[in-house]
Amino acid sequence: MTKYLLDTNIFIYYFNGEPVVRPLFSDILAGNAEGFYCPVTWTELLCYAALTEEEANQIRRFLRQLTRVALTEAVLDRAAQFRRDYRIRLPDALIAACAFEENCTLVTRNVGDFERINGLPVLNPF
Repeated sequence: MTKYLLDTNIFIYYFNGEPVVRPLFSDILAGNAEGFYCPVTWTELLCYAALTEEEANQIRRFLRQLTRVALTEAVLDRAAQFRRDYRIRLPDALIAACAFEENCTLVTRNVGDFERINGLPVLNPF
């Protein structure tokens, strides 16, 4: 079964009704693919000042349907390595490390943030 780790921007597109990402989420929610996310994504999605508590609760309920990757020592070490080797921002390093350690394809529109990481499959659904 295909395993996807979804970058924060992909969730934002989904929540905003972007049709390009709907088939991906349909596959995950139907059990035809596995959906993962990094804990950083939870925080990034809930940090908007204009977000209502109702919207925040909807996001939380949705994320609970997917698999949250634990920030284990292996993930944290890999994120540190990615920061050292590729000079990427900490949130991106953590997201990439979660995908790498779970053997997931990283789904993002921001391919440029991750394309230099050797061995990390990246998918841009756009």
